[in-house]
Amino acid sequence: MKIALHNFLTTLRRYKVSSLLNIVGLTLAFTAFYVILVQVRWEMTFNRAIPEAERIYLVAPRSPFNETAYSICSTRPDGEQLIACSPEIEAGGCIRPWRGEQPVWVKRHGEFLCFRMSLNSVSTGFLATVGMRAVEGDLQALTQPNSVALSRSQAERLGVHTGDLLWFGDREGKRVDTQHEVVAIYEDFPANSSLAHIVAVFDVGDRDINQASHWNDCYFVRLRAGADPDAVARRWEVIHTENNRAYMERMAPVWGEEVTEEELNDRRDCLLVPLDELYFDRRVFDGMGTFPSGSATLTYSLLSVAVLVIVIALINFVNFFFALVPVRLRPVNILKVFGAPTRSLRFSFLFEAFGFMLLAQLCAWYVAIALKGTEFASYVSSSLALGDNLPVLAISLGISLVAALVAGSFPAWYITSFNPAMAAKGSFVGSTAGRRFRTALLGVQFTISIALIVFSAFTLLQQRYVRRFDLGFDHERVLTFETNSRRLVRTERFEEFASALMQDPQVVGVTAGQGPLVVGNYSIWGREIDGEEVMIHVRPVRSNFLDVLGIPILAGEGFRPEHNRDTTWHYVVNDLLARKGVGIGDRLDDGVVVGICPDIHFRPLQYPVVPFAFVTLSDDMDTFYVRLAAGANPDAVCDHIRRTVERLDSDCDPIEIRFMDEGIDAQYARERRIATIVGLFTVLAVVIALMGVFGIVLFETQHRHREVAIRKVMGATTAEVLRLFNRRYVVLVTVCFILAAPVGYWTVDRWLGSFAYRTPMHWWVFVAAFAVVLTVTIATVTFCSWRAAGENPADCVKSE
Repeated sequence: MKIALHNFLTTLRRYKVSSLLNIVGLTLAFTAFYVILVQVRWEMTFNRAIPEAERIYLVAPRSPFNETAYSICSTRPDGEQLIACSPEIEAGGCIRPWRGEQPVWVKRHGEFLCFRMSLNSVSTGFLATVGMRAVEGDLQALTQPNSVALSRSQAERLGVHTGDLLWFGDREGKRVDTQHEVVAIYEDFPANSSLAHIVAVFDVGDRDINQASHWNDCYFVRLRAGADPDAVARRWEVIHTENNRAYMERMAPVWGEEVTEEELNDRRDCLLVPLDELYFDRRVFDGMGTFPSGSATLTYSLLSVAVLVIVIALINFVNFFFALVPVRLRPVNILKVFGAPTRSLRFSFLFEAFGFMLLAQLCAWYVAIALKGTEFASYVSSSLALGDNLPVLAISLGISLVAALVAGSFPAWYITSFNPAMAAKGSFVGSTAGRRFRTALLGVQFTISIALIVFSAFTLLQQRYVRRFDLGFDHERVLTFETNSRRLVRTERFEEFASALMQDPQVVGVTAGQGPLVVGNYSIWGREIDGEEVMIHVRPVRSNFLDVLGIPILAGEGFRPEHNRDTTWHYVVNDLLARKGVGIGDRLDDGVVVGICPDIHFRPLQYPVVPFAFVTLSDDMDTFYVRLAAGANPDAVCDHIRRTVERLDSDCDPIEIRFMDEGIDAQYARERRIATIVGLFTVLAVVIALMGVFGIVLFETQHRHREVAIRKVMGATTAEVLRLFNRRYVVLVTVCFILAAPVGYWTVDRWLGSFAYRTPMHWWVFVAAFAVVLTVTIATVTFCSWRAAGENPADCVKSE
């Protein structure tokens, strides 16, 4: 052991530059691997921390609002009957997906303190299904009137325990007199789960228990071990068909319309989606964003980047050890002549390999700890703390140990396999096999680097494409905010509020709508048009909404101010819906179409354009849009808005104002975060690959001094010697580009396939990737070879 440690330290001292390059490269690679694997682990283990998540299923029938997808919601009669008549179901219940924040008051020392908290209504069967565990009180007491249960973290935030009282706000946000008792405190759901948002619950009771047309509840069931989920799904289909027929027959006399046989037989298929697979299941349509969703393509792309970075660093490490073979061949065999055992010599080489790896791992862990408090940590969903990611540490350490064993074993065996008397006759580095082996390893590095550059460039181009894409309306210089103030959102008070804001000359327009304009899905109405069932996305707005947002009218007259108070609804439909047969003057339910607008993009660009309509309702609009004049001071306008809100409603909660562009950009936050991580680690991978080139060229120049000297004696110039060193690497990079280009194209094409609107596959990106790698490689080889090329041949001959 002492001799092995001495040899390891000797290697570090003798080959300072190459050793440092390898340690730095391995450190960066293991740091990147750790960070990426932390994010990948978060994604891949989503919902799996919930006990027996594989036996918990979401009942997902074919959506009545989007026939191409399955819905997270179903009706209570269907869900309750399914649970009651299915022996395979161990427990089952529902949760209502709406969880808007509302004010909640806690009484302390005679004074009321106000907080904001989201609240979900659930059935007691849901609590048992998802394994909700009480740490205080009794969850079954939730069925008592005016009772509520809180998560542990929420109870700590409010400073309450079981038996304490809460007061909630009414529609105007004011405190009501009804007291709600905290009957239970339950353990928080894991942060990386679909249920993490459930921080406070109350009993849904019998609401909609007999409403066969209200698709308002998400049903989860826990199946017994070995049960067939497909059989339960088929049973739901039968139950739904019977319930729908009974409902349609009962309502036909009320509607005064004849019900067709097709409407009576609503044969709707159903899926049971395992909770541990829900995060990545794209078949399920979640229009309200109730449950977080992930992209398996992006996750596996991240994992691929992590593996490729590690591969590049390990290739450097292997090349480093093989480059040491020729200079060690003679000393090792001299030791053998003097009786050193082969086993001891081989152990010394393995010890060096493990030493390098462990040193790099320790440095990587230190860097990971340093990253915890930086801005970079915000790009990762999970904590970067080492203690929170022990499985990731174990994987990283295991890979390093296996790599050390592989990298050290063959050189150790090769060097010690020679007959000592024959050791000076040749070397692996000078042999054809040695050169081919090292060339192949470098080729893998270059191929990976070029492919990563191509992929990273297209992720950045897609982000730029999304930001610059014409959405069909003017979203620049528009401030937006939401408010729960009933005094401000009522139709009769809107004009007063808008006029007060318009007193600031920096404000050139004020309008309002229900919810944000650009969002995944908001409100979808199914309507029959020319015998076809069409799903129409609808946005209720004020009459001046299109003018303020710069949405032109292609046909018709658009909205008028009196439409805000008219009991008849007025629609402006998009061009796609018009092409499906909806024209000016046509009626949609209780409304009439007054105009046609272009096909604006009201959803993120992952989604294609679909039938859409603006509608004016007399209902309240809670989301305001304020257009600024060119050159306006946003901070001053925001202060003016807040003062106006406080003056008109002093009880209104503080409002959060942001640019509309920020809300639109938030729709692409996940893709932008992934693109940033991929871009950073792509640069890192190229740097690590070039470190390997640098190290290999250093060794080559050391062992080609005699050749260079002879060439210079024969009249070769410095430039010719540099071309000699560069020629092999130019050919190598060119061959690697030919291999990497189709791989990069295929990968990018698959990734862009998740977007309905995507950046073109520019040819120049591939050329640029090739040019970058080739230029940097030539610069690196030239820098490393310059000293050998310019050396006096006489000095080389003397040293020989």
